[in-house]
Order: sequence, then structure tokens, then C-alpha cells
Amino acid sequence: MLIQRYIAAIGLMALGATSMAHAGSPTCVAPETKLSWPAVNPVWEMCWLAPDDSVGPAGSGMELRNVYWNGQLVLRRAHAPMLFAEYKDGNGGDCYRDWKDEPTSTLAANAVQNQLGDIPPGGNAAITSCDRSQDPTDSYGYCPYQLPVPTGYSCTQGVAIENMGNRVRLTAQYIADWYMYSSRMEFYVDGRIKPTFGFGNRNGTFNGVTHWHHNYWRFEFDMEGLGNNVVSIDNSDQASEFIDLRNSGGGPGGGPRTWSVRNPSTGNGYRMVPGASDYEYATNESGRGFHTVDFMATRAHANEYGDNPNYDLFDCEMHQENIVNGENIANTNQAIYYRVAVRDTTANSWPPGCSGGNCQAQNSMVCKSVGPTLYPFGPWADLIFADGFDVLVPGARPYLLTDA
Repeated sequence: MLIQRYIAAIGLMALGATSMAHAGSPTCVAPETKLSWPAVNPVWEMCWLAPDDSVGPAGSGMELRNVYWNGQLVLRRAHAPMLFAEYKDGNGGDCYRDWKDEPTSTLAANAVQNQLGDIPPGGNAAITSCDRSQDPTDSYGYCPYQLPVPTGYSCTQGVAIENMGNRVRLTAQYIADWYMYSSRMEFYVDGRIKPTFGFGNRNGTFNGVTHWHHNYWRFEFDMEGLGNNVVSIDNSDQASEFIDLRNSGGGPGGGPRTWSVRNPSTGNGYRMVPGASDYEYATNESGRGFHTVDFMATRAHANEYGDNPNYDLFDCEMHQENIVNGENIANTNQAIYYRVAVRDTTANSWPPGCSGGNCQAQNSMVCKSVGPTLYPFGPWADLIFADGFDVLVPGARPYLLTDA
């Protein structure tokens, strides 16, 4: 894959009307590690942390900080600090709030382990428990998940960072006893961001009980680092903190409801669009009242990474009232929470009251992955590296020679 920043870049230095600016770039401090992709003339730069270095009372999985696209700050932080499991009618394990700071291995090429690298020709991208688990009842244990280990591959903790041609992909996996959770973030050359969360099980514990998993992504947007953002529902700006639900037909023109964060001074922003699988599992399917919202926009506060800084394993309810309580969110920095969930269904169990052929087939060990896509909008500028200078071209976009 070749990325041509712009065909006309060679002649830009002769354009007197073109302004000059130096691209921004993150400064990463240990235990943060800097990623620049591509390594030369980077489109994306950020600081990453493995799950065991993430913030929060019990971690927050793979954490990304100070994320820059084409030299401009997009995100101060992206992570997943709230993670839950709950069981139908309180059976099995009843319910848990899981920890997110115990890494476990993925199967990945040696070249991509905790560093940017290329997948060997004909090789596989990083494999997590979720990638492997596609049988309704079988489990595959720890890495390598009963798979042969090819030459140049091994089981590794930390973060796999893969150059995928038109995007860079970061993958980490962490464990909470029998559950193995995968956190994956993909950053495309055109500015798209795709977070994906997978819910795996290493040994089949409680796969005979229908249960749900809930993960809450948390995003601190800060467009261009100015601390001046507004949050919108379907392009309608909101002045105060709010909660919301997904609605596949509740947006403009019968499209999906979306949410956006933008800098009102420049018009640059990102729009969050739910993934197709995000609609499959409604809030509070269990009827236990633990998880009743899909989206929350809150005012960002230092060291506030969720609803409860002192939770324990059995604090099963997400208390949105602790973080959404009427504060002003206009023209400031916000924290955006987005819930993704799955249901692992056992035989003859769902929907409630079903029998025989009216029940959904068992899929309790099929790992499900869910997540939204974040799309850039507005007159984002591209900082083109030409003759040792950073040339600011408003409204430009990267051009791909191929999209393979």
C-alpha cells in the first residue's frame, strides 16, 4: 500500500497564499509509548498504554492519549473504564463489574508486538480469543487458542500495532477470570476511527446461562486542543449534560440518530455513528435495571473515569446519575460515554417464555464484537510535509493510490 499525501504537493511551496504551520505532535511520557503511522510523514500520532498501565480504579483496558490526525489534536483520551457482566434472573454468577487491568496474550506477528510493524506476507492479523471463538459451545483456552503457531508469530501481552495499508490497527486483550475481553482501535488515513470491543470466554464458565456483557467506551475529544467543544444530537447543540438512546430510524431523514463533538470556532469535529450490531441488544434486556442508557455526554473532570471511583466486583449497576447531573457542557471539554453490549444466549432460553423452535439457537460461546464508527467532518486541514516544511492546506484530504 502506498499513500500519496497529495499529487500537487510539489508545487505548494510556490503558492504565496498558502499559510505555513508546524504540525502538532504528542509528547509521550513513560509508561506511554508514542506511535507514528506511517513512520515517515505520519497521518496519525498518539500515545498508547497497555491495560496494566491504564487509568481508573481497576484499569480501563487499552488506553490512547493525545491522538493527532494530520498534526491536529482530536482526542485527549480514549479508553473503556466501565465493564459489566449480568446473568438472566440472577442465575449463574448473578452479576459482576469486571476489572480491566490484567493483560492476557494475543497471537500476533513478532514484528507488531508493542511496536508498529507489518503483517508477514500471507500471515494473519493479530488473533484474540474473540477472533477465534465462533463455535456456539466450544472454548479454546488461552493463546494460541488450540491453533498452530506460524514461524514469526508468538503469544504476546501488551498491544499489537499493525500497519494495515489504509489504516493502523491497535489490539489488546485483558482477562477477568474466565472472560477474555479484546479492545481494538483502527485509525484510517481518511480520518475515520473505528473502536471495536469483543467479549470472549476462555473455558465455557456459565455458558449454560443466558447473560449480557456491557462495555462503556469513554472519549475525551478536544478538537485542535482549544478546549472549546460543543456536543450535538443530530446536529442540534446541547447546553447541558444528557443521556440518550440509540435509534436506527430516529435521525434526520429517517436515518440513524448520531452524536457529534465539534469546535464551533473552526467547524472541525467528529460524528459518532452506531455500528449495525450495536442495535441488536437493547438497554435493560435483562429487566434488572442495571444498564438503561446508550450514550452520555458529561463535563470532563480530572480523574473522573466513570460513575464510581470506589466500586467493587459486585457493584453491578452503572449509576449514570453520578456523572450526568445537569452541568454545563457548552464550549468546554466533555467526556463522551458510549455503551456497547452483547447477549450470550443458551439453549431454550430466549426470548423469555419461548419453547422448542420458537427459541433462538444457542450462541453463548460465539464471541460477538461491537462498536461505532467516528467520522470527521468540517474543514479539517491537512499538514503536508514538503521540502522540510509543514504546509497547511485547508479542507484537503489524503488521497489513496489503492485501498487494498
